[in-house]
Amino acid sequence: MKRTAAFLAEKGIRPSYQRLRIYGALAGTKEHPSAETIYRELLPEIPSLSRTTVYSTLALFTRHGLAVQIPIDGEEMRYDADTSEHGHFRCSSCGRVFDFPIAKGSLAPELPAGFKAEIVQLFCVGTCAACAAGEEE
Repeated sequence: MKRTAAFLAEKGIRPSYQRLRIYGALAGTKEHPSAETIYRELLPEIPSLSRTTVYSTLALFTRHGLAVQIPIDGEEMRYDADTSEHGHFRCSSCGRVFDFPIAKGSLAPELPAGFKAEIVQLFCVGTCAACAAGEEE
């Protein structure tokens, strides 16, 4: 936890216990959790935790470049601590979100003169291999 505290402080974020645990829950999974998922995971450990704290902390992490928001479905925002350039795939059958590699710089859009993109994301929705295999049986 000391390493995470130093990392948050380096990014300009005061490393409170709740922030450390929220970042740990986010960075410790490849499941791309929602704020509600993180809240439910941490509530037994931190009974005083509020949903507002989780939402505002995730927004803080996003503003400071420690997380990205994944607006992959219209119902809830998902989060990813992996801020490297990669794509996301949501299975419409099981709901899981997967990372997939993309060539560096391949998401660079051709914008009108004077425009500068700060965030470019690629996400797909379809059927994952496991669900597709289950459908074939």
